[in-house]
Amino acid sequence: MLKRLYYLIAGDTQNYGFEHRIFNLSSFIITVFCIQGTLINYLLGLHIATVWLAIGGTVISATLFYIARVKAMFSPALLIVFSIAAIVILGPLHFFNGASSGPTIYLLIMMLNIFLLIAPSGLQVWIYGIFGISILSMLVLEYYFPGWITAYASASQRIADHITVMIYSLFFTMLVIRLFRISYDREQQTILQQKIELEDAYRVTTEKNIYIESLIRELHHRVKNNLQVVSSLLSLQSNRLEDENARKALQDGRSRVDAMAMIHQRLYMDKQLASVNIQDYIEELSVSIAGSYGYSPASVITDIVISREDFDIDRAIPIGLIVNELITNAFKHAFKGITDPKVHINLLQEGDMLELRISDNGTGMKTKDSGPATFGIKLVHILVDQLDARLQVLNHPGTEYRIKMSA
Repeated sequence: MLKRLYYLIAGDTQNYGFEHRIFNLSSFIITVFCIQGTLINYLLGLHIATVWLAIGGTVISATLFYIARVKAMFSPALLIVFSIAAIVILGPLHFFNGASSGPTIYLLIMMLNIFLLIAPSGLQVWIYGIFGISILSMLVLEYYFPGWITAYASASQRIADHITVMIYSLFFTMLVIRLFRISYDREQQTILQQKIELEDAYRVTTEKNIYIESLIRELHHRVKNNLQVVSSLLSLQSNRLEDENARKALQDGRSRVDAMAMIHQRLYMDKQLASVNIQDYIEELSVSIAGSYGYSPASVITDIVISREDFDIDRAIPIGLIVNELITNAFKHAFKGITDPKVHINLLQEGDMLELRISDNGTGMKTKDSGPATFGIKLVHILVDQLDARLQVLNHPGTEYRIKMSA
């Protein structure tokens, strides 16, 4: 019953915010109090001005209740209007109700506290200033103009007025504080429930992520193992072949398979499951290729200057295969008669562009070898197109490949 009455006066929770409902309830209770004050002031025989001021308060608070509750219009401006209206009504009432010996200042302080509770933080200073300056002004005027004060006719009249205002103030303050406490407890319960739900969702998501990561690691592990099996089969098959060209073709194929297997091994072992450190990968790959052709690791010099070293697998594999092909070509063809063979690998970033440079100090390409006749060079062109990059070949002396792509 009480809950239904509250919703009837203040409004439901779906269409009215908490501050809006408190404003509706406050304006309704103040309207009722003003009506009650009109009757009590008349019955107690107080100055007729107190009766008319109470009627004015009734009209103003009832109008604000109509705007906020019936029209469902609420804004901080209504609080300012209500504050100014309270001062306009209670200011003169202060002097007609015995000034400091009356209860008017109690009403102002009570309304100040209620309005501060429901006002936005940016408006609280203004409301405090309006009430504070008004109360101080009333006391100053009372001091300098004591003739403005209309005293109570008797002590019983003053006590009756105090009792009426005290009961109203206590009831109003207790009601608003109680509503705030209920709202606070409800919000705390909602927050606690949401926290529990979020923790459960986080736990489930974490478990799923761990499971997915384990699946991805297992996938990389199996791909790496399968590629190693393919590499071993190619090695066994090449050892059985008598045709030198066929053997070299299988060895080149095995080198390409090893380059891809190396990426999946890194993805399996590292924390990053979808990206690989390109510098470590290129260094390991180049040293492995150099060793397979009987060259020392010192023959390969890498210089990688980029803003981020982690490349996703879709870019790392093509770059790795390009490096594999071009370094392999250098070790196979470029260093005949070269006493100090060197291969330089540079991956540089300039703005939003990456440039991969692979050069050697070998004999350089001959004219008859410069065309895209070999499978390895054809593969490089295919991979360059896959990266949406541009390839430039320089011969001065030795051979240099420059591949530009977006970062």
